[in-house]
Amino acid sequence: MLVMGLLSAGLMAAAKNTGPFIAIHPEGAEDEGQRMVRPDEQGGETRWYRISPEVSGRHFSGFTPFLSEDGLTYGAALYLNDEGTRAVQVMCSTFQGKLARIIVNGRPVDTVRIDRAPRDRRIIIWSGLTPEDFKAFEKSRKLKRVGGELPQQ
Repeated sequence: MLVMGLLSAGLMAAAKNTGPFIAIHPEGAEDEGQRMVRPDEQGGETRWYRISPEVSGRHFSGFTPFLSEDGLTYGAALYLNDEGTRAVQVMCSTFQGKLARIIVNGRPVDTVRIDRAPRDRRIIIWSGLTPEDFKAFEKSRKLKRVGGELPQQ
């Protein structure tokens, strides 16, 4: 479960963000200090993630929803805009080999390993999304649905 510090920081960022709240927080190190990183317990292990996201809702232009392999939640392909493509390239060169935590609408939904910037300009969230997340995406009007069917409640 994500420690409240990262969640509260994420929620504060959501208030400033004019689009849907999506944030990608790269892994940091404990010695960076409490102003830079927050702990996150994952699988019985503590990992430290940067408070400030490297990629946020303003970096995306569209999404394609899909049913995740667990059959209980949803995933999505998130399409990067030009600014997002640059932000992901910087994140990949700066934090290569580290993990990144994806936060959507104030809650952690996925963890990914940072390796290289995607050539197809898509970030995939494999699971953890809900129908309410997609409603928030569409309500914001910042993200356009690009194919796929929206999940029914």
